[in-house]
Amino acid sequence: MAGHLRTYPAPRHWPVAIKKKAFTIRPSPGPHSLEGCMPLGIVLRDVLGKVTTISEAKVALSERNVFVDGRARTDYRYPVGLMDIVHIKPEGAYFRVMSHRIKKLALMKIDAEEAGFKLLKITGKRLLKQGRLQIAFHDGSTMIFKEDPFSIQIPYMTNDVLKVSLSDNQVLDHIPLVRGAFVVVTGGRNVGQYGTVLEVPPSKSPDALAKVSIGGNETTVTLKYLFPIGKESPIITINGEVA
Repeated sequence: MAGHLRTYPAPRHWPVAIKKKAFTIRPSPGPHSLEGCMPLGIVLRDVLGKVTTISEAKVALSERNVFVDGRARTDYRYPVGLMDIVHIKPEGAYFRVMSHRIKKLALMKIDAEEAGFKLLKITGKRLLKQGRLQIAFHDGSTMIFKEDPFSIQIPYMTNDVLKVSLSDNQVLDHIPLVRGAFVVVTGGRNVGQYGTVLEVPPSKSPDALAKVSIGGNETTVTLKYLFPIGKESPIITINGEVA
């Protein structure tokens, strides 16, 4: 049962019937944690309804009809998580994985133009040899900048977000986590809510509290749960059709 997981301890946001099935799919090691992802097989079968069985999902994937972040994925256990772009090639359908108030993770339908980029939250920075700067993102990916890391040309800070092109991996925009930034909450009691940052703590600790206005009400959210998606307004679809 190496590729399986009992349904009861599986993350509650997975749309699997706990009382009907003893086992579900265990995600492969990859870019997202168990709690922060859904296996691609579950996405195709239970979320999008493109297939009715995992066997059908395996066939569709083997035909290289499903892309995640611009790359064809053939593993039905591949973990799909926050801000990933899912492309169903035969239908020409595109989806972005978003935080959701009820589902925690949901696929929101987007157009082809928006599917050309991904938002990546900076989770860490590291200085390498020869003055190179390595930046780590929330999905496990990294990016290395060869310029002087202390140059104002690279003003990227932990908890900021970069808009990155999926075709050539180039940075298209920088969304800093500052006062006035438009954010989505990715965890905690306000998961799936949108708001505007009122005050950012001086500490960059993931557990530091920031003041955020959500629905006209002021609340506090830990930095690890804040994901900037626009400098004043969202640069991605937030009111689209949700699967």
